[in-house]
Amino acid sequence: MADDPDLLAWDELPDDARELIAHTEATIADIRDRAARQVNAIRDEAERECAAIRERAEAAIAQVEHGVTRELAPLVRELVSSLRLLQEHYARQGKLDEALAIRARVRQLRSDLLGVQPDPGNLTGFGPGDIGRVVLIDVVGRNEGSVWGSDLYTADSRLCAAAVHAGALREGERGLVRVTLLDGEGVFFQGSTRHGVQTYDYATYPLAYRVERV
Repeated sequence: MADDPDLLAWDELPDDARELIAHTEATIADIRDRAARQVNAIRDEAERECAAIRERAEAAIAQVEHGVTRELAPLVRELVSSLRLLQEHYARQGKLDEALAIRARVRQLRSDLLGVQPDPGNLTGFGPGDIGRVVLIDVVGRNEGSVWGSDLYTADSRLCAAAVHAGALREGERGLVRVTLLDGEGVFFQGSTRHGVQTYDYATYPLAYRVERV
C-alpha cells in the first residue's frame, strides 16, 4: 500500500507534535507491557493453583486407595488362605486339574479384588504423573538384579531384588508387596548390603519407589 500523501514525514513534524506522538506511543507501550505482565501473572497463578489442586487430588486418591486396600486385604488373605487349603487337599488326592484351577482362581481374585499387578521387572513403566500412587504387585523375591538405593529405590531398580533388600520378601518367597511411587529428583540414592542383596549409589533419578510387605 502506498504511503498517504497527506502525511508528513517524521522529520517534517514540528517538535511539539513529535513529542506528543512519542509520549502517546510510550504510554501505549507501557499499558500493553503492564497488561502482558498481568496476563502472565494470572496464567502463572492459575497454573500454580491447578498444580496444587492436582497434587491434593492425587494425595486424596492415594489415601482412599490405600484405605480400601487396607480394608480389603484381610478379607482377601482369608479367602486366599482357604482356597489354598483346598488346593493342597486336591493336590494330595492327585486331582491336579482341580488344584491348578483353584490356583488360577486365587491369582485372579487377588488381581480383581485388590488390583494386584504381576511383577513388571522394574517401575520404569510409570512416570512423574504416577508420583504418590500406591500399587500392589505379586512378586517372587530374588537376590539377583541391579538395584540403586536403600529404602528408597530408583524406578529402574529390579523390584524382586529391592523387595528382598527392603525386607518385604525373603529369597524365593512369593508374596504381595505395596509399592509407593515417589519423586526422586534431588535424592541421593545410597547403596548398602542387606539380606544378601547389594545395592549401589546413584546421584539422582526422576522417579523412585518404596516397597513394603502387604
